[in-house]
Amino acid sequence: MVTTYQSTLLIVTMMLTSGCVGLTNQDSSPDVDKVDCNINPNHNDCFKTEIIENDCNSKEVFTGTYCRIMVRPENLNYGEKSILLIVGQEMQNLTPSFLGDGPETWQINPPLPDGFTLDSNSGVISGIPINTKELSRYTIIARNNAGFSTTTLDIVVSAVPPKSINYDDEVLYCVIDIECNLNKPIIQGGIPDKLVIFPDLPMGITFYKNGSISGVLGIEIDANYTVTATNNGGLVFTEFRLISIPKIPSDLNFINNNFTWIKYDFVKITPLINGSNINSWSIEPILPQGLRFIESDGSIEGKPIYIQDSSTYRITASNSQGAIFTDINIKILDLPVVELAYDVLKLDLIIGDNISFFNPKWEGGTPVYWEISPELPEGLFFNSGTGIISGITLQEQDWIIYSIWANNSGGSDSTIFSIRILNQQPSNISWPQEEYILESNKSINISPLNFGPDIESWNVVPNLPSGLYLSQNGTIEGIPNERTNWDEYTVWSNNTGGSFFSKIWIVVHDLAADQFDLLNGMDATDWGGWPSPILPIGKWAFPIGFTEGGYTSDIPVISGSHVGKGKMIGFGHEGWVTGGGAEETAFSLRAVNWVCGKDANVGISFGTGFESFQDELESDGHTVTMGITPDDLSNLDCLLDEFWNGHSNSDNNNITEFLLSGGGLIMGGHAWYWSYSNSDLSHNYPGNKIAKTTGLFVSNEWGYDTVNLENIPHLLSRPYAAIEAITSDRLDGQKLSESDAIIVDDTLSICTGVISLDFHSFWFQLRQTVNLTGWTVIEYGTLWQDVGYNIGEDPIADVLLRVEDALTQKLPANELASHPSHVEFPGEIPDNATRVSRLVNINGNQSGLPSEFGYSGAQSILRMSTGLYAAPGDVIDITINQSLINQGVWIIIGTHSDNLWDKDQLHRFPNIVRYWDINEPIIEVGNSFGGPIYVGINAGSVLGDFDILISNAINAPYFINKETNLTDWIENIRNFPAPWAEIGSDMFILSVPSSEIRNLNNPEELMDWWDQAIGMEHSLYGFTPWPRVERAVFDVQISAGWMHSGYPFMAHDLSVPDVLNLSHMSEEGDWGMFHELGHNHQWMPSTLPGNTETTCNFASVYLMEDLVGVAGHGAVDPQQRESRISSYFDDGSNISNWSVWTALDTFLIIKEEWGWAPLTTALSVYYDLPAYEVPSGDIEEFNAWTMHISNATGYNLAPYHEAWGFPLTQDTFEGLSHLPVWIDDPLRGEYFLYPAIIRLITTSNVSSDSVDINWQTYDNGTDVVLKIYYGTSDSGAQVSGWSNSVNVGAIDVGNESYNLDGLSCCGTQYYARISTSNEDGTTWSEPITWSTDNTNN
Repeated sequence: MVTTYQSTLLIVTMMLTSGCVGLTNQDSSPDVDKVDCNINPNHNDCFKTEIIENDCNSKEVFTGTYCRIMVRPENLNYGEKSILLIVGQEMQNLTPSFLGDGPETWQINPPLPDGFTLDSNSGVISGIPINTKELSRYTIIARNNAGFSTTTLDIVVSAVPPKSINYDDEVLYCVIDIECNLNKPIIQGGIPDKLVIFPDLPMGITFYKNGSISGVLGIEIDANYTVTATNNGGLVFTEFRLISIPKIPSDLNFINNNFTWIKYDFVKITPLINGSNINSWSIEPILPQGLRFIESDGSIEGKPIYIQDSSTYRITASNSQGAIFTDINIKILDLPVVELAYDVLKLDLIIGDNISFFNPKWEGGTPVYWEISPELPEGLFFNSGTGIISGITLQEQDWIIYSIWANNSGGSDSTIFSIRILNQQPSNISWPQEEYILESNKSINISPLNFGPDIESWNVVPNLPSGLYLSQNGTIEGIPNERTNWDEYTVWSNNTGGSFFSKIWIVVHDLAADQFDLLNGMDATDWGGWPSPILPIGKWAFPIGFTEGGYTSDIPVISGSHVGKGKMIGFGHEGWVTGGGAEETAFSLRAVNWVCGKDANVGISFGTGFESFQDELESDGHTVTMGITPDDLSNLDCLLDEFWNGHSNSDNNNITEFLLSGGGLIMGGHAWYWSYSNSDLSHNYPGNKIAKTTGLFVSNEWGYDTVNLENIPHLLSRPYAAIEAITSDRLDGQKLSESDAIIVDDTLSICTGVISLDFHSFWFQLRQTVNLTGWTVIEYGTLWQDVGYNIGEDPIADVLLRVEDALTQKLPANELASHPSHVEFPGEIPDNATRVSRLVNINGNQSGLPSEFGYSGAQSILRMSTGLYAAPGDVIDITINQSLINQGVWIIIGTHSDNLWDKDQLHRFPNIVRYWDINEPIIEVGNSFGGPIYVGINAGSVLGDFDILISNAINAPYFINKETNLTDWIENIRNFPAPWAEIGSDMFILSVPSSEIRNLNNPEELMDWWDQAIGMEHSLYGFTPWPRVERAVFDVQISAGWMHSGYPFMAHDLSVPDVLNLSHMSEEGDWGMFHELGHNHQWMPSTLPGNTETTCNFASVYLMEDLVGVAGHGAVDPQQRESRISSYFDDGSNISNWSVWTALDTFLIIKEEWGWAPLTTALSVYYDLPAYEVPSGDIEEFNAWTMHISNATGYNLAPYHEAWGFPLTQDTFEGLSHLPVWIDDPLRGEYFLYPAIIRLITTSNVSSDSVDINWQTYDNGTDVVLKIYYGTSDSGAQVSGWSNSVNVGAIDVGNESYNLDGLSCCGTQYYARISTSNEDGTTWSEPITWSTDNTNN
């Protein structure tokens, strides 16, 4: 700023008053003289302020007269978003445009390709490209002191393309078997990267890298070929023609030139010739009839049928280079037939005899034709060309003599023979099966297999089951209407030749009648012990009793089955076999009678503990043998055993053979407890090792022990019937009603998830139906969209969807197909995605978390990222060291591990993650939906570092902070083709759609921020060092909530853009992410009742306030908190209402007084508690927390927590009595009236008429008034009973004393109590007593 001269007069008016020079006042208006700046230019009033450029600061712009605020550049634009350039060709300068003030600096990232420059003053981009460059995106930043603007420019630099390619000759002629060549082509323009030819040249001819061609041709050919020269700038092509030239034929001859053949004899001669590729043969004149000339090789073959004298024939061989010929002579002779005869002169036959080759024999010439007289009987045939008699006799006849003549041009010969045909006795009649199981009221048709003569009549012994009959053709048909036991039937077939019998076993099952027999008159039952479902999956298996499932709809827990000729009943708990109460025992005995029959020999397996059932069985008429083992089941009608047994394979074979041959079996047992420590239910659970035969499968689900035995189960509650109904509905058009469809769904939904695919009789029709109706495609939709698949809308479709789920989860890798729903989610793989193999190093030391972190998935399989992705349906090969087999190492394909079967609407397939146990050094794995490939490690493993080879996988975008090179990330890794990516560090990994990270330029800064957030959570909860890497997976749909905790913790994909946006996270945070990670830090013993959704919010409040700098949630707004606290205390501070936000208020008040440190300290105490100090139950948990938080703050917070309704014990108050009470807590007076705590009440200075009452006010409460009541008797809390009182008034914390005088003298015993009162009530102390001093008397 400068001061300039101003030619203005300033008139200053001055007034002289009382000898003083002063300014104008109210009483006068003095004259003011203007300063004449021409006269007095240096006067202060003759200067003015003038602004120059140097007066402007760095964020201002000088206009010429003043400084204005600088405007940042905006809308930066080069007029082009992408350019394509060619190496060596100068580009047209790109000049930027923008709004606002001019940039002072220009930057570009990454650096421009070689040969380009960015003018740092003007921002102009110019230059001549030197090298090729693939498509790259460049970010240009124009900046001044007010801010910056950016834009992007995509640049591709291509090579100079080749312009033309030509060979010297357009046709390459190659003589067969002689070397030929074609010189390399002449190429103009850019240098090609490679030369290729299409199609492939024939064997012997080679195409070289420089385009030259040479070799020896061995075949005839005339073909066109295209040669293409390419580089990344373009391509050109040319064509040439390859034509083969054959060699000239030479040396044509036969073995000899004169041939004599017998008529009808087969002959063949073939010429010999040198040369190649004869393309035509000819002969003149035409050969005799019966001989033919083979034009492919010049040979002559056939049977001459006419005689002829010697004749000359010329054979000529030709190709394009010439021809050669030779002459031969042919003569044909004819011989007469002589000594004609057949081996047998008399044929004595029966109907049905097969005469296949009744052949004549003769000498001399070959007969030309044959004759017979009279005609043969029906069924037999005479071949007039060969004289052979063949056929099957069909009718009776007596002896007849037949004459036969054999003729040729040389003469004839004849012979005779006789034939007689007799009737055939029935024989060789059988049935397609030896045993037939028929269903009552269902039409059947069983036809015999008759390979003998016609049968005139049929009969059967004994009579067939009611409703069946034996038809005239021997077919057993009809509709059986009564169930039967197994019986053997003898079927007689008769004709005039005799009789024949065959045997067949038949039984008729009526499963509804079986259920009625077992349930008639039964009532509801209450058994001891929780059962597993007994799934009646066999064709002849059926449910008997249902109960409510623990996690499912009603489940069958008692089921029966017909097994071969035997019967079986399965109970869902071993304790149920012997009954229990009167109703239960009655049913158990009824089950024995159904399975074993009346007065049966019943065996009880060794070690079952069923001894107590012996008396009931014997009272019911049975004979009981104890201690039976499966190796000897002789003399038994049935066996009582357990599903969960120790039987060997031999034992199981003995049991199934016993059943199939007619024995009975009752088994009981559950598998839910077994499955806690075992795997492969279908094959390893003992009872299921015979389930393919018995048709009863024990599931690992559980149910309650109240069983409905009152009602006959619905027909469709049988899995076999339900499967047939699905087939009829979907393939035969026999639509189920809505109610029946629901029953079918309920029946099969508890089966498909547990039964392995090798139970073919269960799965066959279901798989066939799925294959014929097509697999389900579930439309992708975000959380808020009403799209996808609606569970329950079509129950049959739900069943088939479960079948698809089972197939994709259970099929071996080489049978997995790409499921079409993967296109919707998790996404497609480009068709040209390269498959790779990679040796991945894995850290096998993974402790997991202590199980007390109950919401964290503490002992989940730990996922070790590989940076690889499996394409849907691809077989991935895994190779691992032998020492790691069966050591808790897994391959996991897929990251979206939430099971969605409990959702009403599906936005993706319910299960799309596949786990593969590594049980061999080389295994095949896969996933029908594709997914990231992880190596899974069981929590608690100490396997050290190891390598694993993964083959046929696809590269996925994968960034680990401090490990991945940022340049490599930007230029390559983030563009890898897999649809899902991982961004992470050694503390936290996010699984996100690859589309969200393609333009992520700052993963290092982003993960630094997340590491800080995760580290703050670990520190807040005090469990450090945290022993595992936390994971967040973003899914189109999750099993519960907006997000949920666990390993990994799950969130919706709608959150991804914010979570990856460093600016957003830094400025706004994400309460939900912090909240779910907080759940993972909740230690169960320190998580108070009702606090599941409370203490996890420690993390949300802490990070939102201390990391982000905002409140983050309306629920922590002071007004909401005040309203909530008021409502809680107005309602009496009922601890049953203390949860979530109200509970959080309790902790936040403490935090606001002492900070987070005491909360961290109190939480940390629990991690090292010995087992006997870990609180158990609500009361212990409330009291333990009060103790730990009080010790952490150094104040007795028992009154504070008791105000909130904590059920504190006296032990807690006493345990904290050494600490001062927090008497300044904000609840006091505002929300809650605290009672006073008075302690250490004593007397002193006792005299004949006075005493000092002493006490300690440990807590002065809220607005408390203290009174002392005293008298010669203790009146307790009855004010009216006390003769004297004194109002001490308000009290303070500390030791106090009050003198009582005017007492009765000398040995009078007094009692006193202290009462403290406020508006909320009165508290009384325990009494004290003393006697007045009588020493003065």
